Amino acid sequence: MPLTVTQLVLRLKSAVECGVGSACVVGEIGSLRAAQSGHVYFTLKDATAQLQCVMYRSVAQASPVRLREGLLVELNGNTTVWEGRGSLQFTVTRLRPAGVGTLQQQFEALKAKLAAEGLFDTARKRPLPAFPLSVGLVTSASGAVIQDMRHRLEQRAPWVRAYLYPVTVQGKGAEYGIARALQRWSHPAANGLPQVDYIIVARGGGSMEDLWCFNEEVVARAIAACPVPVVSAVGHETDFTIADFVADLRAPTPTAAIELTTPDAARLDAGLQQTALDLRRHLARALETARLRLRAAEQGRLSSPCDTLAPFAQRLDALEDEFLSATHSRLTGAANRLDLLAASLSPVALRASLSAASARLCAAEQQMKTAFAHRLTLHRARLDALQASVTAASPKHALDRGFALVRSADGRLARRAADFAPGDELRISLAQGCLRAAVLTEEPPSGA
Repeated sequence: MPLTVTQLVLRLKSAVECGVGSACVVGEIGSLRAAQSGHVYFTLKDATAQLQCVMYRSVAQASPVRLREGLLVELNGNTTVWEGRGSLQFTVTRLRPAGVGTLQQQFEALKAKLAAEGLFDTARKRPLPAFPLSVGLVTSASGAVIQDMRHRLEQRAPWVRAYLYPVTVQGKGAEYGIARALQRWSHPAANGLPQVDYIIVARGGGSMEDLWCFNEEVVARAIAACPVPVVSAVGHETDFTIADFVADLRAPTPTAAIELTTPDAARLDAGLQQTALDLRRHLARALETARLRLRAAEQGRLSSPCDTLAPFAQRLDALEDEFLSATHSRLTGAANRLDLLAASLSPVALRASLSAASARLCAAEQQMKTAFAHRLTLHRARLDALQASVTAASPKHALDRGFALVRSADGRLARRAADFAPGDELRISLAQGCLRAAVLTEEPPSGA
């Protein structure tokens, strides 16, 4: 009888859980994804195989390890088959780092090599034009990235001409296509390409493996050798590639690259309109002044150039008087403040200040001594009361008043006559000395 899919998957799950069950495995993290539920999904891989893993929210929150792609980890967990997809899955119960993954090692090694050569130095970074007229886009011709960049460019700077050089941005060999695009744009006329003010190398987000072509040395050296300024806009804000370090500018996202390298048309338009308004106002004011002067000249009110300059000369004299008066006033005030400071620093003033401070110090010292004596008296009274209470409760005090402590031969305190039989040995402690006695007879309690 044939099995249903569910029955077969359940048999596979049972076989895997019974045959493998709990295990400890070492591998490199890849394709990491954190869900809104708090669960973390990733692949664990080595050179020839990979395994789908899940770390549930409670384990992820308790783990001190910050997961990232390329990290080499040691996992403890349970092997099972997920019924929803019928796929093999490893449920992680504990995670700890086991070193650095292969990709991460390659990344760090190339980063150190290029940094030592000076390819990351700030001094070699070239400034981008403030008002570019053209831009070259090196990215995939399909997908949302190119559409988002074109849409944002049309919004911010519609006058900028964008030229696309389509390349593959993922997979084996993609790095050579990207490097070839940069090399050809280094000599645009010889390669039939338009001259551009700068180039943006862009790609959307992805795993470390997806972005790896931007970590290849051939791409880094092509960026460094390109005479045109290059902007790296690869992945999301948290993604860093070798291309980011070599490029003249690193943008957190492709659309952010457009915003960082182009002026805002709306803001420019508002500024130009305000400048035009200010120019019209100044021009109208200048024309009105010239018109008034011309009218006065026509009416013969100005007989010579000196008459024209006379009002301005008077205004200049008035401004000079105001300046001298303000300067004299400020100098007088500064001199008065200086005299006050000098008086406060004179020997007489210093002695008076020190005398007052000494008096305050003596008064504070006397207050402290009085308060200390008062507190000492209170604590001594409390100590005497506690000592009296301890003395009254002391067994020796009771012995001094004629009482005695009676114990059995093994040291137990005697409380009931019924606990002893005739002939039992007793030890009696008095205020001064001890006695050894024996029980003669037991008498019933009084009133019995």
